[in-house]
Amino acid sequence: MKFSLSIAVAALASVVAATGSCTSLRPVYSQCGGVQYTGCTQCVTTATCTFINDYYSQCYPKPQ
Repeated sequence: MKFSLSIAVAALASVVAATGSCTSLRPVYSQCGGVQYTGCTQCVTTATCTFINDYYSQCYPKPQ
């Protein structure tokens, strides 16, 4: 039981590390993803994170 709990905690920690923890959402036109990008990947509610290329994603305004 103790072993499987350790595995579950390790798996959860890796998910949190992979998704990052956002203390504040990315503003419009800021970087939100890409290879080796370690910041927040979530944009403000008026924008969406748009893939540009493997190395860069940017928060673009949502269509109105």
